[in-house]
Amino acid sequence: MRHNLKAEMQQSMDALQFSREDKNAMVYDLIAQMNERAVRKHSGRGLLFVALAAAMVLATLTGAAVFTRWSTTAQIRYNPSQDIKEQAEKSGLSVMLEETKGEENPNEVLSVTDQGITITAVQSIVDKYQAEITFRIEGFEVPEDEYPAVWPTVSIDGNQRFGGGQTGAIFDGTTRNEKGEWVYASTGEPVKSRNDEFQSVILDPVADDGSIEYTHYIYFAETDGQYFGKEIVFTFNSIDFQSHQKAGMPVPQVEGNWELKWILTGTSDSITVTPNEKIGDSEVVLLDAEIGQKTIRARYKVDDYWEGWNELITLPQAVYGVRMKDGSEHFCGAGSSGFEDHENMIYFTESDIYDAILDISQVESLMFHKGWENDENGKPTVQTFYYIPIQ
Repeated sequence: MRHNLKAEMQQSMDALQFSREDKNAMVYDLIAQMNERAVRKHSGRGLLFVALAAAMVLATLTGAAVFTRWSTTAQIRYNPSQDIKEQAEKSGLSVMLEETKGEENPNEVLSVTDQGITITAVQSIVDKYQAEITFRIEGFEVPEDEYPAVWPTVSIDGNQRFGGGQTGAIFDGTTRNEKGEWVYASTGEPVKSRNDEFQSVILDPVADDGSIEYTHYIYFAETDGQYFGKEIVFTFNSIDFQSHQKAGMPVPQVEGNWELKWILTGTSDSITVTPNEKIGDSEVVLLDAEIGQKTIRARYKVDDYWEGWNELITLPQAVYGVRMKDGSEHFCGAGSSGFEDHENMIYFTESDIYDAILDISQVESLMFHKGWENDENGKPTVQTFYYIPIQ
């Protein structure tokens, strides 16, 4: 396999909390050292020593530097360790699609260029409940005051009616730092606001190389894994700008035909627990939960409908997240929910882990909303939880 050392170094730097200028300077310094060594001494072994030195420098900067192949969207959202990445790829949850093209998959189309614009399928993260698939868009110019928008049509095995719900988003170049502050992912600086009627913010969707990442999210209608092994087809017909009008329709910019297709794969790996335990001081009973790397499906026995049921508000006692054995906590939210059995009042939720891909062997307990405590200023902003241990 051929490697682009410069690109790999840059990717590793992208995970660090340095300014864009600092990252570029460090990468180019290392590249310059290698080039200088190559001129002075035409020795592959000498170049290897410099490459190893570069890797050691990066390891010193990060504590445990990792050359990542993951999409920027997944890297920023989940911030996965190397162990988690390896688990996700081994289980089949994560697939780097650009690496699957081969003689055994001659009908796959993972990259298409039309109108001078290339759309490439980069990464899929798929379990039997949901999918998130990231694409890279290259060659589309985005003026400073515009924001890109796309919306593909999707079919699986020729059928477009496979989804319980779909949505999509352009990676906006922002994230949350350790203090929970909204910052730019590339620099760590606070996100800036515009002085306009919508009080909008200035986002950063375009990467240093001019590319854009778009991620499409699917909640499957059937959750038995029946879509695995079937051909999935994404068709993009235009690349747009978001409207400047509130709730306005996207404004088409470039029309074309970008059709990408491959065989959908994913994982069903999970653990199942059966606490059959009341949640806090309520009468709601957590019957069981299936915990996967990305999704938690839980079932509850409820004694009555709750306030907000007619407005389709999810069960207030539904699982809120997981606590890991190292003390870290990760939150989730129900993508699908409803009554599995009306007669016996059995309710279910299928919840997506927002900010992590789980090592399911390290889950210590499930979390449920308890209430609010006052912060140091006397405001009720500190959330508290009930915990049901995983036995």
